[in-house]
Amino acid sequence: MSENVKNEQKDQKIINEPLENQLPKEIEYDFPSVRVEVLDHTQEYFKEQHTTSFSHVPRKNWSSFTATKNGVLTKVLLYGKANLLESPHYGLSMSGFVRANTPESGPKFGKWSISREEIVNQLASQGLGEREAGWLTIRMRGEIPQDAGTKYFLVCSKISESKAWFGEFAFAEANPYKSGSHWLNSNHDLVMRTYVGKTDALIKSLQIETSRKDSVTSPDFLPAPISEEIMKSELNPPILLNPSANTSVQEIKSSNSSNPKIVESLDTNNTQKKSLFNRLFKKEN
Repeated sequence: MSENVKNEQKDQKIINEPLENQLPKEIEYDFPSVRVEVLDHTQEYFKEQHTTSFSHVPRKNWSSFTATKNGVLTKVLLYGKANLLESPHYGLSMSGFVRANTPESGPKFGKWSISREEIVNQLASQGLGEREAGWLTIRMRGEIPQDAGTKYFLVCSKISESKAWFGEFAFAEANPYKSGSHWLNSNHDLVMRTYVGKTDALIKSLQIETSRKDSVTSPDFLPAPISEEIMKSELNPPILLNPSANTSVQEIKSSNSSNPKIVESLDTNNTQKKSLFNRLFKKEN
């Protein structure tokens, strides 16, 4: 058989193959294997009864944060709930990657995905219904570098069923997190946590001695984020009936026992202040 005939047969075989077999296969990433995992970025204020979503369309598909620790990105936690199942605008899953520096053309790393079913299951594990808000974990695949001081973008590139939107995620206004933002508004920040891990290779390169028993992972219980309305009420406490400078909280509650709203407000503010103080000024072990 002549060389020309062989080449023609080879070309014909390629033409007859299904198109998906001719396209380059997408890289399959594993979850990064890390020895130590620690909390890095955190933004935990939210605007009550307001949520936002991701699209796959450029300029409507990202949220950013700035790394403060070196390592690899292991997971991102958002605070939200499952979007309505019967909505004609929301898909059943979204997926994407991470970029550094800019959301459209920066260096591209790894991949991630989350589905509505996963969200429902995660909420159920927290004792919550699908329309109640809770912490939602998105695990990263591939070794996504985190260099302290570099801004990174969580970018959505695809939503299933060819729909335009996915998710209902909590956010805050007034720019409480200066080192990042959400596509919707430069002064909006998603309620978000990022975790950075250190691989054995990185630990060895940094000459850090650690053992398996020293491995650190995120706690099973995560405190709920803080409402911006509660934060404002802490700055502007309720007006009480003629409290003296030396009046204790218990005395004020007793004198206003006929007004349950004042008593409830005092209890709420006192609890929230203690919780907020403990979280912001947590002692290092």
